[in-house]
Amino acid sequence: MDTSQIRVRYAPSPTGSLHVGGVRTALFNWLFARKTNGTFVLRIEDTDLERSNEESVEQLKRSLRWIGLEWDEGPEIGGPHGPYRQTERFDLYREAANKLLDSGAAYRDFATAEELAEFREAARAEKRQPIYTGGEYREMDPEEARRKIEAGEPYTVRFKTPREGRTVVEDMIRGPVTFENTNLEDFVIMKSTDTPTYNFAAAVDDATMRISHVIRGDDHLSNTPRQILIYNALGYPLPAFAHVPQVLGPDKKKLSKRHGATSVEDFAAQGYLPEALFNYLALLGAGYAADEEIFSPDELAERFRIEKVSGNPAVFDEKKLTSINALYLRRQSPEELAMLAAPMLAESGAASLEELQRDMPRLTQIMALLKDRLNRATEIPDYAGYFYGGEIEYDEQEFEKQLGKEFVRENFPELLKRLKALPEWTEEATEEVVRGLAAEREKGARHLIHPLRFAATGRTVSAGLFETLALLGRERTLLRLERAAEEMRRLPV
Repeated sequence: MDTSQIRVRYAPSPTGSLHVGGVRTALFNWLFARKTNGTFVLRIEDTDLERSNEESVEQLKRSLRWIGLEWDEGPEIGGPHGPYRQTERFDLYREAANKLLDSGAAYRDFATAEELAEFREAARAEKRQPIYTGGEYREMDPEEARRKIEAGEPYTVRFKTPREGRTVVEDMIRGPVTFENTNLEDFVIMKSTDTPTYNFAAAVDDATMRISHVIRGDDHLSNTPRQILIYNALGYPLPAFAHVPQVLGPDKKKLSKRHGATSVEDFAAQGYLPEALFNYLALLGAGYAADEEIFSPDELAERFRIEKVSGNPAVFDEKKLTSINALYLRRQSPEELAMLAAPMLAESGAASLEELQRDMPRLTQIMALLKDRLNRATEIPDYAGYFYGGEIEYDEQEFEKQLGKEFVRENFPELLKRLKALPEWTEEATEEVVRGLAAEREKGARHLIHPLRFAATGRTVSAGLFETLALLGRERTLLRLERAAEEMRRLPV
């Protein structure tokens, strides 16, 4: 493969949030470009003027950058084949349409909406496909067409599809896919509003931007023969095509909101790291060897083979994504996690951002203790919040279960007394007190460890108790234990 002129593009429509299926397609383009030292182009296909909006454009760019996909050419970056928004390229489409009209490869269709509806109704009645081929307008005398235009009659420009032969899509993933030209209608390339249709604009853009490989979702496969016909009629060399299967939910249906998070922003809000989502989506259906699951972007690019991408739909497995995310969280240094945690803890109300930033070494120690327990970053306030603040609220039922047992009632006051008397507040010192008292009472240490954990943290599960007590500190721990002791006296006998 000659890689000197490889150019790929990701061309989203800015009509909503960036969906994970779209991100995966963008990733495959980016990986292919990096693998081949090619160019990754971002093009905004905003010709749907009713649905496209500027906020969606900004959202798309934010999402791509968040996950780590920087483009080589496109909006804000520029490049030699701009502009990179279709609404800024209308002159190019009009010029190409006129070229097709002049060569006889396209014609003006003056059929009204009523005429087209009648044609389709007749086709249904005759139980045949409503394949429109222009009728009288396909070969209309140019002078007659001119008179209609001067009279102000609205028209569309349609491509004159060959009525015989085949158009073959040589697909890099699924092999050759053949379309009979007789099954393709004379499709519109310019609407009566003098704006291009998707198929026409995409083909003209890919050609004039010199895109060498069109890698996109397989929902576009049926568009490809039309675009090939446009390429051929305009005299442009064909790009290579690769149609990536869609992403399905666990129920094997198209991934949608009913499956949970579907957009990049959803996953970011749910505590997934961009590196983890990048890694997971890049692996999804891409045919990598199954011996490893964690790769850097450069490693993924080096191993990427477009022809290895599966021709079958990929099933999105959030559990797998979560396990990869947990691995990435564990790879973060405690310092990095502390920087991530501080604003989240402040937003949760656990502590002020000022307080957290004043004592970053302590937060760093807390994150070092907790990092192996995290699956998603959004769990940080729940796991780390009890290290801040003073008294805590206890679940009444759990309080009675943990602290209402006779052995605990009898020995908790003595445990509190011995902890208060400690000259130094360390892991080793608190552990010695707890295990020593349990041994004196001829009980396993767990009979004191579990109620002590609940009294100090309000949780039945935490990181190692004695490391937790050390990071909670003497003052905060004893405040909570005294409150628990007071509450214990109110429990029914």
